[in-house]
Amino acid sequence: MTDQQPEPAQTLDPTHARDIRDECEALSIAYARAVDFRDYESFVALFAEDGELDTGAPLIGRESIRKAIGRRPDELKSRHVLTNIFIDVQDADNARGISYLTLYRHVGPESLSGEPIEFQGPAAVGHYEDQFVRTPEGFRFKRRRLQLSFRRAEKL
Repeated sequence: MTDQQPEPAQTLDPTHARDIRDECEALSIAYARAVDFRDYESFVALFAEDGELDTGAPLIGRESIRKAIGRRPDELKSRHVLTNIFIDVQDADNARGISYLTLYRHVGPESLSGEPIEFQGPAAVGHYEDQFVRTPEGFRFKRRRLQLSFRRAEKL
């Protein structure tokens, strides 16, 4: 193989493929933590420079994602619960994945108190479809697209 061609997944050393899966899974978990705990600079850094985030309207590039996440209201409290994370390593530089999402969210002054908030259940349930790419910083989201299966209209 030449340096220009990525190593196909079927020829990757199993340990290398596992390391890629682990890194991509950790990226998904870091996404939930960063958005829920308002670590927005870390959130933005999870994406490739030209990465795309589509939660209803595509945002392309880190600067576009940074501007959008910066408009998130202080009174919005959320918890993104990710399960059934599956990563399919394509080659040494690319992977794709899916992770199920159960989203809890509340908007209101109670979100600022730090106390538990009464709630009626999840705001939404769906999944993320992901494309991951190796960058000089490690694997990052090339594209993360949200697909909702269930939602509570009054919460979203």
